[in-house]
Amino acid sequence: MENNGIETTRRGFLKGAALAVAGAGVAGLAGCAPQGSDAGAGASAGGAAPADAANIAWDEEFDVVIIGAGAAGMTAAITVAREGNGKTCLLAEKEPQPNGNSPFCAGDFSWTTVPDDYYTYLKELAGEHTTTPDEVLRVFANGLGQVKDWVVELGAREEEMQILPNGTAEDPYLNIDVVWPELECSYAHAMCTIGGIVRDDPEYDLKGEPHIFTFLTNRVNEHTDVVDYRTNFAMEELIQDAAGRIVGAVIDGKNIKARDGVIMCCGGFENDPALKENTFGVSTIVPAAGQGNTGDGHRACMKVGADFWHMSGLAGMWLQPRNLDNTAFTSVVVGGPRVKKYGITVGSNGHRFYMDYDALTSWPDPKPGYLADLRTDVGMRYGHTNFGGAWPWQAMPADGGWFIFDADGLAAGAIPAETSADPVADKLALTADTLADLAAQINVPAEELERTVAEWNKFCAEGEDAAFHRPPETLTPVAKAPFYAQFCAPTLLNTDGGPVRSHLGEILDPYGKPIPGLFSAGEFGSLWGHFYQGSGNIAECLIYGRIAAESAMGCEVAYQ
Repeated sequence: MENNGIETTRRGFLKGAALAVAGAGVAGLAGCAPQGSDAGAGASAGGAAPADAANIAWDEEFDVVIIGAGAAGMTAAITVAREGNGKTCLLAEKEPQPNGNSPFCAGDFSWTTVPDDYYTYLKELAGEHTTTPDEVLRVFANGLGQVKDWVVELGAREEEMQILPNGTAEDPYLNIDVVWPELECSYAHAMCTIGGIVRDDPEYDLKGEPHIFTFLTNRVNEHTDVVDYRTNFAMEELIQDAAGRIVGAVIDGKNIKARDGVIMCCGGFENDPALKENTFGVSTIVPAAGQGNTGDGHRACMKVGADFWHMSGLAGMWLQPRNLDNTAFTSVVVGGPRVKKYGITVGSNGHRFYMDYDALTSWPDPKPGYLADLRTDVGMRYGHTNFGGAWPWQAMPADGGWFIFDADGLAAGAIPAETSADPVADKLALTADTLADLAAQINVPAEELERTVAEWNKFCAEGEDAAFHRPPETLTPVAKAPFYAQFCAPTLLNTDGGPVRSHLGEILDPYGKPIPGLFSAGEFGSLWGHFYQGSGNIAECLIYGRIAAESAMGCEVAYQ
């Protein structure tokens, strides 16, 4: 079934008891040549197999069942269509249209011409965090060396793509989009964007694919003969046979058999309060993108014995300005203006408590010759911030904070003019002629707020934030009445935690063995366990979406 009417624009950005089938789910022999992976061997060591239900009635059968139609799921479906020699695929999306992060992201993906050097960079990004095996990083680096050409092979026009090259050891600053330029071989990073070039020539035949998600959707819809793409079709649980193999899934009340395997492409758990509270200690973190990632796949994989990793990994934990009802952001979250430079952020005690020039990314843009000491550099890099010389994810209070600015800050863009001509009337901010009156409105101690602002204004006059070392160009005084307060909520873009994944895209149990018939790709159990390089998640969707599909079908697996 062809998906109906999905349009995207680029942002400027368990039901029931376990079922079992004894001896079922043997991989089909048709299609590509076997590669010798042990993906289908043996029962999972993660616990006793569920009760036998060999007489289950299957409602439908496919060779491959893919859960989630984001960039990873679509890539997997495209791979089945292109490499499966007629194998069939169900691409199941629970929402009316995909509502994870793929449609809302900037759409950039990483690539490189020097995969060996990029592998070194990946090792540097991982640092002392050793849970991601070298072979996973190596395969990912190999994929980065081929992913741009693979996308072009699928039909992307290079002349319509924005293609930023990687640097070299001799000239490392060709690509200023490197997030961690201080690390060895960071120059290996390069970046592509589908539809990044806008042409004004009316004679030019634009392909009309302004975003990677649109591009992948169109490729999926070219293969309706073998890909059955269904929306409003939510997975409820996985079906595991008595030997521990995943043989299908319950989807929208139907028992769907997967002859080769099930590929989980469910994204993160940004919209699941319990998982957020148990993982980050805060259930109130607001997701900046889609609303569909609610941890369904995580719970289904827990039930069949999957091990989990990188659960604390996320792009997030900054305080983003919201309206007073905490129902909407008041400025573009990703890639928008960095409004926090026009004031300060305080907690419920009226104190600054962190380096509050914060956003998803807000460190000073690296310039040629820039090479900071990470122990003393400042800023936010996908939620990482300097804390004692290290760069953990920033912890944030569950009740958020308040962005405090003055009349000059408002005029300069603390709340962008295009958002509101009267932010007080529009209930985007509170205002008062004195800090004491403002403090009363936001329920913080007046003397503490006044003391904090006085200290801040002294830092601005002296040109140095002696408390949290904000960049000098962000030191904007809060001195001219009227004064304003805007509520800020702890915010995240995406989570990376989920089931442990092998270099072949297999989901592993706590003993490091593959759960037969179960695979994953994308942010659902991402390889990113520590420092993150921007545009790496979409690249992971493209690379591991292909790998997972090839592994499920028994094909020769790319990028090994």
